[in-house]
Amino acid sequence: MMISTSRRATSSTRDDDLHYLGCVAVIEDDPDTRILVSSLIENVGFPVVTFVGASEFLSSPLTVEPSCILLDVKLQGMSGLDLQQRLSHRGSQSQIVFMTGFADVNMSVRAMKAGAFDFIQKPFREQEVLDAVCAADLAYRQRASINRSKAAIDRRFHSLTSREREVLEGVVDGLLNKQIAALLGITEITVKVHRAKLMKKMQARTLAELVKDVSLHLSFERSQTLANADDSAFKDTRERTTGARSLVMPIFA
Repeated sequence: MMISTSRRATSSTRDDDLHYLGCVAVIEDDPDTRILVSSLIENVGFPVVTFVGASEFLSSPLTVEPSCILLDVKLQGMSGLDLQQRLSHRGSQSQIVFMTGFADVNMSVRAMKAGAFDFIQKPFREQEVLDAVCAADLAYRQRASINRSKAAIDRRFHSLTSREREVLEGVVDGLLNKQIAALLGITEITVKVHRAKLMKKMQARTLAELVKDVSLHLSFERSQTLANADDSAFKDTRERTTGARSLVMPIFA
């Protein structure tokens, strides 16, 4: 393996950012490559765990999901591609960077289609490894942040009462309080009370924020549907997401 003598870290590895870096897993059956790569990554501040093969990684008692997995394609026993598929079925969010010493275009295409973050070929330069790991770690943290935001909004939405959801639907549809009152058969004052409560529960200060949060909630719901529900349920969620998006666009234009 060709490793350059440079020890330059990318902008993602400044000293004041190191505490934000996640764990990196190196899965490589060649001991020399495993030691060299793990030492390189540790030198820029990432905690590193190493494994000889896929089975050892799957059976390890890791308490934190790696932000990046540097994974050799051709391992003894379970291959890197098979491990990628196994992790995908488990719902892993780890960003996988494949390493290979074989110029196999079909293998690369298969890995990328299955969601691999990057694919580097041996012998590789030090900076290639650093760039790939730092970019994968950043992508992992950004995705995790988005997922936390969506989950928080989802919890807020499900804290609403059935009546508050009905009022919310009218608000998002752009109806006036008196129109919502007429539609639901309640007084305008009651609508105002429900509206104030739902705004507080959704932690939205403005109508624009409320519509944006509803759109994010529907996006979260759609991702759950894609994973668990049938095609008819997905179609219904997609239509509701599209409707919410059409409301958001003129507000933020």
